[in-house]
Amino acid sequence: MNIYSPLHPAAFFMIQRRQREIRRILATAYPDGVENVRLLETGCGNGQWLAEFQTFGFMPDKLAGIELDGKRADFAKLRILGADIRHGNAAELPWKEESFDIVFQSTVFTSVKDPETRKKIASEMKRVCRKDGFILWYDFVYDSPKNPDVSGVGKKEVSSLFAPWKCEFKKVTFAPPLTRAIAPYSVLTADILETLLPFLRTHIIAVIRQ
Repeated sequence: MNIYSPLHPAAFFMIQRRQREIRRILATAYPDGVENVRLLETGCGNGQWLAEFQTFGFMPDKLAGIELDGKRADFAKLRILGADIRHGNAAELPWKEESFDIVFQSTVFTSVKDPETRKKIASEMKRVCRKDGFILWYDFVYDSPKNPDVSGVGKKEVSSLFAPWKCEFKKVTFAPPLTRAIAPYSVLTADILETLLPFLRTHIIAVIRQ
């Protein structure tokens, strides 16, 4: 089974844990619901995250995404009917300034190793985010020894990329290799270890505001 599929017990565990934190952030920011909140995902892939946001109450016509891979963008369009999905570059967003209440990214920056491109994407995310909105970040902190094409992004770099905006961080996600080794046999054990041993969490969620 594909280890990234939600049907895989380890992947499902990680999805549930990150959703718990995302739900907390959204409930705090929008206690009356998110039906009228506009959200953009940069690097939306096949629409997995946008589909997850729908479960929190986001309306399809308030969701948007941009994806560099044309086939994945086309799949996302079919998956989230009514959403504004574009095939394009996150460093050149085709939307006007302050178009969205939330601008979200997940594991985009760790896939972009060029520092200047990272800066451009961050600048574009700030440009299209409304002054009273926020940027929502989910990405891993450490380099992957098995994948030289990615590079971890720590808190210091996130703060630098989005300066002078203020960042609030929380470490999340029990180390994926450990999750895959443990969760298929005992979700409870994985849950306890993630809770009690925060140094084994490999990702950060950040809320970034002006």
